Amino acid sequence: MAQQRIGWIDRARGLGMALVVVGHAAGGLIDSPLGGGAAGLRWMFFAIYLFHMPLFFLLSGLLVAERIAADRCGFLRGLLPSVVWPYFLWSTVQFSAIVAMGSLVNRPAGAWLPTVLALPWRPVSQFWFLYALFWMHLLAGLLLPRVGKWAVLALGIGLKLLVAFVPVDVTIKLMANNFVWYALGGALGTAGVDRVLALGRGGALAMGALAVGVLGVTLGFAFHATGAGFAQFSSPELARLAWRLGTVPAALAGVWLVLKLAASRPANGPVGAAMAALGRRTMAVFVLHVLFIAGLRIVLVRLGWAGGVWPLMVPLVVAGIAGPLVVERMVRPLGLRRVLGF
Repeated sequence: MAQQRIGWIDRARGLGMALVVVGHAAGGLIDSPLGGGAAGLRWMFFAIYLFHMPLFFLLSGLLVAERIAADRCGFLRGLLPSVVWPYFLWSTVQFSAIVAMGSLVNRPAGAWLPTVLALPWRPVSQFWFLYALFWMHLLAGLLLPRVGKWAVLALGIGLKLLVAFVPVDVTIKLMANNFVWYALGGALGTAGVDRVLALGRGGALAMGALAVGVLGVTLGFAFHATGAGFAQFSSPELARLAWRLGTVPAALAGVWLVLKLAASRPANGPVGAAMAALGRRTMAVFVLHVLFIAGLRIVLVRLGWAGGVWPLMVPLVVAGIAGPLVVERMVRPLGLRRVLGF
């Protein structure tokens, strides 16, 4: 029997996926010839990166304990078509496209064959998320039945603190940095999140004001820490700044805001329905959006775009969302969604 979908989770995924597309569109412009001195774009990118990956890892962990308790072997087997296959397929496709475009991309790629052969231990581009998610799911399958969800959360906290002070390989750091959010989702579960969100109007307003305040303080901290140099940071430098240990309160605040917004939208309203529809198709958008964004950006820049970075954000974000959705809709009646890892 197919598992019944939970509306607010789909809406939160949809909103989170939109933030991912906006973040990657902004990051591509920041690192392009158009991005010099685009301080406002960097602030937006930094603000999104404070919480959009914690949000996705938390959502990924929400139902894991229930699924493992119901059928641990089935859960682990399901990782092959749902995580492993899309990871290898689309990592190879996107990296091949980057190699083919040569110097047109922001960061020309290295050798094709060594990079593809190294995918089992060295992810490329945004696909580090699927790589990390696989190992988190595997660890949860091994540990949850033995030690319980709170011990797994304690492990996540410990790993987060450890990699904040001990230098490790970047792939390991990405996984260890984000495992705490996955474990938090597993510890809370949907019932726990419902309790966190079940505040009266006054409490919700107070929490919202607190969340906005925390995000504002974190932005101020970033400005104080970097000064005028912030306007010249590359997108990887901004991401590393956003994922420091001191930004955890801002990540919590941002995640709470998204979850509250998703839970408060009427399921049958136009905004809520659009968010949920996107949330049901996040894998297609995730694996394809960079190809659409980068392709359109390269074409427009080569044609001599002179309208500045902000006007360019609109077509890039639209392409990053609409393009993958069109592809997903085209392959759906052909029965190719599973073959393509959607």
